[in-house]
Amino acid sequence: MTAPLFSVRRLGHANLFVSDYMRAKDFYVNVVGFEEAYRQPDNRASFISNGNTYHDFGLTDVTSKYAPPNQAPGLNHFAFEMENEVELVAGYQRALSSGFKFKATLDHDCARALYSSDPDGNEVEIYADVVRDWRAIKTGIIIKEKPKWVPGVTIEPEAESLYPGDFEYRRVPDAVFHAKRTTHVALVADDYEAMFDFYLRVPGLHVATGGRQADITLFRGNIGIGDFTLIRQQNGMKPGLHHVGIETFSEAELRQSLKSAGEAGIAIERIVDHPSRYAVTIKDPDGIQLQFYANRDWPLDSLSGVDAADRPYLL
Repeated sequence: MTAPLFSVRRLGHANLFVSDYMRAKDFYVNVVGFEEAYRQPDNRASFISNGNTYHDFGLTDVTSKYAPPNQAPGLNHFAFEMENEVELVAGYQRALSSGFKFKATLDHDCARALYSSDPDGNEVEIYADVVRDWRAIKTGIIIKEKPKWVPGVTIEPEAESLYPGDFEYRRVPDAVFHAKRTTHVALVADDYEAMFDFYLRVPGLHVATGGRQADITLFRGNIGIGDFTLIRQQNGMKPGLHHVGIETFSEAELRQSLKSAGEAGIAIERIVDHPSRYAVTIKDPDGIQLQFYANRDWPLDSLSGVDAADRPYLL
């Protein structure tokens, strides 16, 4: 295995295509427990966060100008955060030298980003924050063309690490669940081995548990304890997004949320009660699975003893 092209810190956000972005916004605020940070009506998209990053979820309508024709609800892309823009640009240059291709390079004002596709065709973003206070730029209604950006050419790369540091998590008091932050994305692989190699080589993730011959692997970034889950296709699973993982503030609150969910008529897809983690999975209005969890004895060093049917819902 050659040296990785990038060395990412953690998962930053997950962006979804949804059938009705305002309905999705209401669900992710009132049920999931995030605030709407900003909205792009010309894009038909809402972006939500409690402070962890400039958005934990992007909710883009399937009728958006950025959606491909006949787009169905599901994964748009997911993003990994770098230490700073200097490291982002250095990785970009290494990638070009190795023949790796990018789909786009974009300036989001508070962050600059590179986009590519993994072997299964999922879109992967690698980005670096370029302002400390993202709320000063990303708040309210935003209608703005994105600036042109050529990595390392358009503007001198920012060497300072500007990802959110000290901040206070916000809470939506009356929400069914109390989301703290989006932490990981889980994908079912069509080509497990090629996907495994890609996530080691391109973003530079590390194996937390599992492996190339395993049925499921949990990867982590440089500071994470689990940022990406890769699941081998089996038992009728369809390739693509399995779930997005959301950390809650405590197990006690998560258990209380189960009662609130029942009162609100929200179906619980699965509960995994394991010594390492307590995890609850529901579906959003488009059928996208969301895993809420509270860690116990984590990190999980081995999957031995974890029921095979529960593993995709635990990690």
